[in-house]
Formats: sequence, structure tokens, C-alpha cells
Amino acid sequence: MGEWLLILLILVPVAFGLLAWAAPGDRSRSWAVTVGALATIALSLVFAVTAKTGESWISLKDLLGGGTEWLAFGLELLIAIVVAVIAVRIRSRLILALALVQIGLAVAEEWFSLRAAPALPGADFRIDSLAIVMVSIVSIIGSIIAIYALGYMKHHQAHAPATAQGSGRFFFVLVGFLGMMNGLVLADNLRWLIIFWEATTLCSFALIGHDGTLESRKNARLALLINSFGGAAMMLGSLLALSGAGVEHLSGITAANRALIPLAFLALAAFTKSAQLPFQSWLLGAMVAPTPVSALLHSATMVKAGVYLILRLAPGFTGSRVMFAIALAGAFSFAAAAALAVGQSNAKKVLAYSTISNLGLIIACAGINTPLAYATAMMLLLFHAIVKALLFLCVGTIEQKIGSRDIEDMGVVMFELPVTTLMALVGMASMLTPPFGMLVCKWMAIESAIASPLILLFLILGSALTLFFWAKWLGRIQTVSYHATLTREKLPLSILSAEYILGGGVVLTAIMGIPLFQILFAPLAVQTYQGIGIPAEQLSILDSVGGLDICLIMLFIALAAVANMLTGRYFKPERVRLPFLSGENVVTDARTFRFRGLKDEPDEAWTTALYLDTVFTEAKITQWTNWLAILVLLTMFALVVGV
Repeated sequence: MGEWLLILLILVPVAFGLLAWAAPGDRSRSWAVTVGALATIALSLVFAVTAKTGESWISLKDLLGGGTEWLAFGLELLIAIVVAVIAVRIRSRLILALALVQIGLAVAEEWFSLRAAPALPGADFRIDSLAIVMVSIVSIIGSIIAIYALGYMKHHQAHAPATAQGSGRFFFVLVGFLGMMNGLVLADNLRWLIIFWEATTLCSFALIGHDGTLESRKNARLALLINSFGGAAMMLGSLLALSGAGVEHLSGITAANRALIPLAFLALAAFTKSAQLPFQSWLLGAMVAPTPVSALLHSATMVKAGVYLILRLAPGFTGSRVMFAIALAGAFSFAAAAALAVGQSNAKKVLAYSTISNLGLIIACAGINTPLAYATAMMLLLFHAIVKALLFLCVGTIEQKIGSRDIEDMGVVMFELPVTTLMALVGMASMLTPPFGMLVCKWMAIESAIASPLILLFLILGSALTLFFWAKWLGRIQTVSYHATLTREKLPLSILSAEYILGGGVVLTAIMGIPLFQILFAPLAVQTYQGIGIPAEQLSILDSVGGLDICLIMLFIALAAVANMLTGRYFKPERVRLPFLSGENVVTDARTFRFRGLKDEPDEAWTTALYLDTVFTEAKITQWTNWLAILVLLTMFALVVGV
């Protein structure tokens, strides 16, 4: 049953995406997307429940018969040719050169594959705990975003430029993206991994360039360039693994144990896909796309593919100096991206830098390469996916309402969009306050890095800067005048339901964080590191974390709920007084503060967050951090050569 579920998880989203593209009207398109999303969620749940404990392997040759090797080679070659055609159409010599390199590498890999049987043969797909978690994240959160997009895109298309593509094509790529990601996280054969890896690159190119403006086309081109470079690095790593170590599977690379050069190239590909420094520019450019695209790329797909690959490879290289370099690169990106977020007032840019930062933290944990760090990385992966999806959807709704994505313009959103604003506040609070899972994960990450002072320094610095920029945004939204009544906004059901579900998911993970660690992530880490020779004290740390008393968390939540009820019960609106503003208050609008200033004229008081933009200058910080990030990557390859 697992074999056919795997096939369905890949093909069902693509099929319903095609139906959405071919749908004659908005109503039928909405049904196709909704049914496809619900079917994908149902398949992922059945897959998670019915999957066998431990590992299972699936060979397409056994399932579909002979010729699957030629099918894989043909698809790999076809995708590279499509990239080459796109490069010619958009007149990019660099992308064309990378596409030709990929074609050459695909042919060379096929030649090596035909000359000699691999030393470590394996199956095409792999089902284990990591794959199940990733499929659940992709299918459930991605499907919720697709449903949200139904309501969002109606408004977006009505105001989109004339160059924008149609909604049918948009939903085909958006929903089909989920199938490509499911294939990616389930693939063990490097050729199938490359096929799905490059397919996600093409999906992101199409989605980022959806509006067809000069800026969107430019940024889509940049995304294709950087990710094609990553794809070429992955194909080169795959070729070196086959020709040098005689392996053509991810599991074979980790089993070979000394395939460090292929590992370095696969890690380089992972850094490009997860937008780690110095490759972050493509993800920042993706912010011009419609909000569902940003939410999908940042939470459930694309960038998660990179950290997934690092997590997949890490346990096979325990004790390697290369893993230290990977951990250092991730920790550096965590701190540097947090610093870049401090000086931003563009809400989507803050979210983008926050994503890059948190992905760096996940990679740092994977590079630390202990059971506690691995379990922490998996928790971060899940919690970050839920929170970031919620925040992007809320910011998209806010932007459509107030016509701005500037944080300084969000002082009125509590009046305009009370439900959406409440969900956004819950999401932001979950990034830095107890008892939410992100704070627990950062504590565990710092605990895991105790033995590495340099990595520990970057994690502490990044955590402090993260607190700063989230607290500013929280404060700016809540710096508003008192308003006696708040009327719930009227939004499409698809938008409100997505926000409620994801908001509920954030709260649920706060309550269930420690139980999830005990039931899912700690056993996953133990299973992953079995037989690798991990010291017993590293495994015992998992028990100490899992032993945290859940009653304390429940007590914290109960006290907060009681305090909120008491505030509502005993609060009296007549006791509210306007702040003193160096003059007599002038009440003209409940949303602004006015007072009589010079010449007895009404003046408006205003507040702003502290951005320290003369210190945290984006251009300057980006320039020197990119060079340092390149130095860290060169160090990784130097360690490979020196081993």
C-alpha cells in the first residue's frame, strides 16, 4: 500500500493542478483546488498512519516494470533542456551555460551508470520517520496555503498588472509544487532527487514571475540562476559519488562514510535552495510574488528542501570536520540574517530575513550532529513551517487591506482586521516567548552548541537580534489608541479558515511541544543515530529534555487565560484616558493622537520603531557578510581536500 500512496502523493497534486488550469471558470477552479488540497492532506495522513516503523524501500522497477532507469535519465535531460530553452527566451547566457553543464553532467552520469554496477545499490525511494514528517509538512501546510490562495488571488487578479499570467496557470504550478516536493523528500536515488529538485526550481521560477512585471521577471530570473547553480552542484556531487565511491543513492553516500567531496557539493546545493548566505538574494526577490507564493516558498516547500537534504546526510558524517564547517555556515547565516532584519521596516523583508535566519539555525543544529541537535532541528522545521505560513498569510491579508507592507503603517490594523491581527500577534509572540516551541528549540540549540564556542557565540547573537526585531514589530502593532469595539472583518472563507487553522496550530504546538518531543522527535533522533557509536551521555540528554514537566507549561497557559478573562471582566472603558502630548488633546479620530501645539493648531503625534538603520545598513552588512559566508564555504571544501 505504501508504494501506491507514494505515487499518489506525487501525482494527485499535479493532476488536480491540471484540472485547475483547465477549469473554465473561478467556481470550478476553486472546487478543483479545494478537492485537490483536501485529497493531498488525506493522503499524507493515511501515509503517516500506515507507514511501517523503521525504514522501507521502494523500487520503481519492481513497481512499474523495466525501463525506469531510462525514464529517469530522460526526465533529467528534459528538465535541463527546458531550463536551456527558458534561458534562451529570457536571454540569460549564465543560465544557458548552467543548463548546458547540467546536460553534460546528466549524460556523463548515465555513461558511468552503464559502464559499471554501483558498489552500493539501493532503491529509488525511501520511507522513514524523516520522510513522513516532511511529507506531512509539505502536504498539510502547503494545501492550507493553496486554499487561502483562492480568496487572495480573486482580489490580486482584479488589481494585477495586464502582464500577469492567468489564475489557472498559477494554481497549476502552486498545487503541482506540492507533488514535486513530496517526490523530493521521498527520493533516495540521486537521479530522482535531482529530477524533483530541478522541478521545484522551475515551479518557483514560474510563481515568482507570475505578475509579469519588469521586477518580477528580473527576480524570477535571479531565482532560476542561483538555483540552477545549485542544481549543477548537486549533479556534480552525484556524478562524483557514482564515479568515485560507486554509489548513486543518498543512503549510499552516508554508508560510504568517506564520500566527503560529494557531500560538500550536495551541501552547496542545499545552501542555494535554502537561501543561506551568500545565496539569499533570490529569496528576497521572491517577495514580489503574490503572498501565497511567499508563504509556500518560506514554509512548506523550496527552502525546506535544502535543510531536509542536510538533515538527511548529517548522521552519516558524525565527527567529520566538514560537518563543523556546515554548522558554522548555518550559525553565521542565523546571526547575519537576524542583523539584516533589524533595520527593515518592510514586513515581507523582515519575514524573509527571519526565514533565512531560522533555516540557518536548523542547518547549524544539523551540523552540530548530535541526537539533541538533530531532534531540535526537526522541531524547528515543524514549528517554523506553521508559524511562517501563518505570518505570511496574515501580512498578505493586511497588505491587501491597507495597501502597504510597511510596518510603520500597521498601527491601524487592529481596527481594520482584528482577527487577522490577532493571528499575526500570536505568530510573532510564538517566535520569542514561552511556552511556544520556537523558544524551547532555541534553548536546546544553544545547549547543543556548548562544546563549540564559535558556533555558540553566533547562536546567542542571533537569538538576541531575533528578540529585538520581533519585539519592535509587536510593539508597533499594539501602539494604538483605545477603541471600544472591534468588528470582525469580512473576508473570504478560504482566507479566514486558513488563518484560524494555522493560528490554532501555533497554539497547539505550544501546548504539545514537549509531548511531541517525547513521542516523535527524540525517538526519531535515536533511530537516526543507531549504530553510529554515539556516546551514551548524548542520548541521556534527550531524556532530560523530554522529562520537562508539561504541567508547568499548562499552568503558564492557564494563568495567561485567567489574566485575560479578569482584564475583560473588570476593565471599564470610562477609565481610559488619552496620553498627555504636550498640549490639549484633540479627538478627531480614534486611530490617531492629536494635540494643540504652536498657534493653537492641531498637531498629530506619531511614533516609530527603532530601526538603527545607520548601524544595521542592509547594503553594507550584506556585502561583508556575503564575503565571510563565501570564506566559510571555501573552508568547507578545504577541509574536504585536507581529510
